[in-house]
Amino acid sequence: MQEHSWSEPAGESGADPELPSTGLLIIRTWHEPGHPQGFRARITYGQTAGRGQHTVSTADPAEVLKVVKHWLAAQPGVTGRN
Repeated sequence: MQEHSWSEPAGESGADPELPSTGLLIIRTWHEPGHPQGFRARITYGQTAGRGQHTVSTADPAEVLKVVKHWLAAQPGVTGRN
């Protein structure tokens, strides 16, 4: 499984305030037996289902939390962005 680091997709840091926005974040986790660190996760995220989706695969639980935090902060109407 290839591992990727989080990066915000170009052009997706904001949204048109006139249009409703729907965000999508799916986290799939599983355990791979026989590996020292068997944790695996695949995160699929984007603004709408089927359009502009991106995927991150990782074996690091901290990376999952990082992706979720950045994804939430990029959602329109979210206050307290870093």
